[in-house]
Amino acid sequence: MTIEDSLAYANGTLGDGTVNKNGDRNGHHGFTHNSNPGSMSVSDNVGIDNAERNFSFDTGTSVFRNDTSCRLAGGGSNDKTVDSSDQFWTGENGSRCASYTGTVKWSFASGGRLVVTFG
Repeated sequence: MTIEDSLAYANGTLGDGTVNKNGDRNGHHGFTHNSNPGSMSVSDNVGIDNAERNFSFDTGTSVFRNDTSCRLAGGGSNDKTVDSSDQFWTGENGSRCASYTGTVKWSFASGGRLVVTFG
């Protein structure tokens, strides 16, 4: 399975800020293996302000490249993945999303690549 050029933003939260209490918001994660122990390729994705983790892959042999996790300081827990090309949230935003203040804009470039602007 491949997950690429995707954005997971406030997963499960409705546009008016409410949350459906009957749903689990996909386990409160943006991107997750959802208990799949197989291998996935996860590249060029951005996870922002999901309830628990932006990237949650505790099992399997998935490969992560050029993924970015942003969150306002003080919320949620650390992401669970490893790769030097990734920038995962560890309690504060890294340089890729240093200007993130709670607003985000996104679009897709002509080749289909995700373009995210933090503000």
